Amino acid sequence: MSRRPVIAFLSGLAPYPPPLIGASLRIARLVRELQAEFDVTLLCLSDVDAEVMTANWEFGKQLKHIVTIPRPKPLGKRDAMWGSVPASAKAAIVTSIPGQRPRIFDWAWSEQLVAATRQAIREFKIEAVWAMRFWTGEMARAAGANRIIVDVDDFQGELMVRDLAEGQSYKRKMLHVVQAKNLVRYERRLLRRFSAVAISKHEDAALLETRDPERIHIVPNGVDLPVSVDRSRLSAGELLFVGTLSWGPNIEAMRQLVEAILPAMRESFPAATLTVAGRSPTPDDVRTLLSQPGVTLHESPMALDEFYSRATIGVAPLLRGGGTSIKVLESLAYALPTVASPVAARGLGLEDGKHLLIATSTRDFAAACLHLLNDPAKARALGEAGRQEVLRRFSWQTTGERARRAMWSVLESR
Repeated sequence: MSRRPVIAFLSGLAPYPPPLIGASLRIARLVRELQAEFDVTLLCLSDVDAEVMTANWEFGKQLKHIVTIPRPKPLGKRDAMWGSVPASAKAAIVTSIPGQRPRIFDWAWSEQLVAATRQAIREFKIEAVWAMRFWTGEMARAAGANRIIVDVDDFQGELMVRDLAEGQSYKRKMLHVVQAKNLVRYERRLLRRFSAVAISKHEDAALLETRDPERIHIVPNGVDLPVSVDRSRLSAGELLFVGTLSWGPNIEAMRQLVEAILPAMRESFPAATLTVAGRSPTPDDVRTLLSQPGVTLHESPMALDEFYSRATIGVAPLLRGGGTSIKVLESLAYALPTVASPVAARGLGLEDGKHLLIATSTRDFAAACLHLLNDPAKARALGEAGRQEVLRRFSWQTTGERARRAMWSVLESR
């Protein structure tokens, strides 16, 4: 029997406890899939004790080892991410120096995780590291790891530059703009610092500077595919939105649904309702927003099967965000006819009118939902076509095959 290579998986999030948001779901499934061919040590930031995770996580006992490090404290009371004015100024200066890592995510930096990774490399003879996002990759570098693949399912530099450009002016804005632009430059040069990069969609390859395209690996998001789908218990006119309740882009999408899309639909379809299911905590303004008549909120449900089975249409009117939308794939996996914005459908390679409907404005979004409500046959055909496409391209098993190939390429590299 051939020896299984020993690898470490570093993450700023934990794959336990449930319910899992999109980022932690990707972590859980990639760990599971990599374990099929490698001995995996998981090192992550989490306030859950490693022994609890090992004993209670469905996959915990199958890993070689689990190490959890308490999450770092926020950088400051006023701005947990960017830090104080002096900290922002120092970070802007430091990150302007070529070869320096960005300080924009120092809120997630953990010397304890660096030390734990260094110890795991020595103790378990770690041969390579899969690092979720670049800052855990930098912690792996600081710990002395040589072969590192960084999973960049979401390039954040471009998003930050755009958000800052569109946002209001404030005292520290220019310092933050400098850091965001430096982050774009850093992300383009990731392959100067790491062995390989995993991206979730093909178009992200254009964001990387490289002479070695074989070091870029497409490892898309996936979904847990239901074995069977029951569409016999529909609640007529029910829209379903799924997403983390405290995430800014999701809050914007929910506001659109409650204040614009749903009222427009009710002018010709008065029975239209909205169900929102997502992970808490729920900000007070979001709770108030979702307390409107005909809107139902479900916080941190343990499973979503019942919601997907009962809804008439899945909706994802996101205006911004990166990566690829697991919520859209999950909706289609249940054969739920889905209407999405271009942002929510970005990078999935799904065809408008064949696998789902894509709508740009709130008016078009409401019209697309009404079209499906008034044409059940079209809705059923769309949902089934979407499910078949997800079955074909977006299972975690397919993603796992790509992840394992990427890891082997790193292990076999010089």
